[in-house]
Amino acid sequence: MSSSTTGLPERPRFQLQVRRGELRDAAEIARIYHQATQDHQATFENFLVSPVERERWVAEHSERFPLLVAEFQGRILGWASLGSYHVRPHMDGIAELLIYIDRDFRRHGVGRELMRAVQSEARSCGHFKLIGRFVAHNDAGRRLCRMTGWREVGVYQKHTRLEGQWYDVVVVEYLIPDNLK
Repeated sequence: MSSSTTGLPERPRFQLQVRRGELRDAAEIARIYHQATQDHQATFENFLVSPVERERWVAEHSERFPLLVAEFQGRILGWASLGSYHVRPHMDGIAELLIYIDRDFRRHGVGRELMRAVQSEARSCGHFKLIGRFVAHNDAGRRLCRMTGWREVGVYQKHTRLEGQWYDVVVVEYLIPDNLK
């Protein structure tokens, strides 16, 4: 991808701002999520969400389960959120990660910056483990996880079916040793 296509340098040497998501970001969050549903790379969903639905979803996030956005010159390039894994007392401290990057800005370091920021937030929130799942053919997602200290736990075979095709799903985890004490 050339810099003339996106306005960014070839490699991630630009200054991203990673911040808490706000209601004003809902339309961009929905847009990026729509790309993920079309690309069958990160999500198992195949339906569109509206900006209004995303506003409700953004408002549901809390200090314990934050939503972060990566912004460059006023444009949202990606987002990451933590959500409850299971509502059981013995699972308290485990959060599930969702992370989506605008398709025009994948492989520019946006995912890496968001991942590092969300890992730091998780540590501050007291979580001891993050988990995630994504389709197995998402090589960029697998590479991102390896680069940021995640471990592949395994692969669920034929775990989700979209548009008549079966997909395997990778399960990943990230331990936060400081919070395991």
